[in-house]
Amino acid sequence: MRERRAARPRGRAHPRERGAALIEIALAMPILVVLVFGLIEFGVAYGNNISLRQGVREAARQGAVGNFGPAYTIGDPCHLTGASAATTNIKDLMCLAKARIGLDASRLRIKVMSGNQDFTGSGTFAKADSIIVCAQYPLDSISGLFNGILGNSTLRSKTAMRIELGDISATGGEETPPAGGSWSWCTVSGSSP
Repeated sequence: MRERRAARPRGRAHPRERGAALIEIALAMPILVVLVFGLIEFGVAYGNNISLRQGVREAARQGAVGNFGPAYTIGDPCHLTGASAATTNIKDLMCLAKARIGLDASRLRIKVMSGNQDFTGSGTFAKADSIIVCAQYPLDSISGLFNGILGNSTLRSKTAMRIELGDISATGGEETPPAGGSWSWCTVSGSSP
């Protein structure tokens, strides 16, 4: 006759089964953590990109109707860097762009130029020409897990609007680009990034 083994009580796992479950969790947990942090990083970068695009669009619109924003003063929290050649009204517009974008102004860089010419000397933003506003913002990993992937990436946005009022006497200006960045993509003939 066959002997019957004693049945294991329900709810208690064999010691080997508990060890297998721990190994499965140890293998799956890093993948889950990378996925969760990847989603968070993507969401933050996407949100920053939307802010950048919307702020540049709003600043270009304000410049097109001759509203350059509040007066810029040295020491302003606008943090303009290297835009000394720009006229006061263009500096005001650059600060307005930074305020509308809403990201860290000390890391955000703005360039404003005429759609007629890529000038840094004095010129005229003529009626029916375009005013072009470009911005770039360095992209960083919040968690630090994706620093190798993101590297020296920057978010970029460019918007052109037709000037609706009379001619605006001004000098276009640009800030010093962030580390690893350049303004080579922000030209009159270049397409939007």
